[in-house]
Amino acid sequence: MQIFFLTVLLAASPVADDAALQASLERGEQLFAMTCATGYCHAVGGGAGGGGARLAARGFTQDYIRTVATEGRAGTAMPGFKDRLSAAELDAVVAYVATLNGIERPDIGAAGDAAATAVSALSEPAEKGRVLFHDSLRGFARCATCHQVRGSGVPAAEPITRVPADARELHALATPNVATVTIEGESMPGLVVSRGERGVLFYDLTLPPPVLRTVAAGGVAIEPGSRWRHADVIRSYSDAELLLILEYLREISP
Repeated sequence: MQIFFLTVLLAASPVADDAALQASLERGEQLFAMTCATGYCHAVGGGAGGGGARLAARGFTQDYIRTVATEGRAGTAMPGFKDRLSAAELDAVVAYVATLNGIERPDIGAAGDAAATAVSALSEPAEKGRVLFHDSLRGFARCATCHQVRGSGVPAAEPITRVPADARELHALATPNVATVTIEGESMPGLVVSRGERGVLFYDLTLPPPVLRTVAAGGVAIEPGSRWRHADVIRSYSDAELLLILEYLREISP
């Protein structure tokens, strides 16, 4: 009887390991699409075309990937994620990027069950909304291009503090913080991040994605209000999809 149980355990272990690895890699791919494949940084799937370096098929070791993902790279736009992602989330992303570099069975560390639990904590509609919010296939026409939620996305807009009641209210959302910025006779909608005696830092909203710009204080004029409308930038979503996104935002709101 003892030999039978030992045989069952030995036979089951690889299956369990495979399931944990698959869950971790799927979570890593999701997190990469939400956090890294923003267009500003890396491209979807780690390929060429993003603002940052190509990550796929570079021959990177998993230790190298972990070091860069954890600590960032000095002198570049690559930040460290040790304080932005949990240990399990970071393990999942590192493992996923490792597979892009030919490592078939990367070490998943603390990922596995913790990563799967994080995904399944949402209701089914909210989980669909989360995927839509960060949907990398929409390119810059996704919510995460301007909004950051739970550390994922681009924090161009201020944090979401009140969730609209429905899609109609979301379309009609007022954007009082969007101003008209004029530089050398050229006007554009902008979100001002900071304004000091020496310079102005703002997001140029002329076209997605928002572009972070710095101009000398004396060379810019800023007037309240703009023709920019929130409804114009969420046109890639149907009302049904917007309702799912709102459900996601409600579930994660404090």
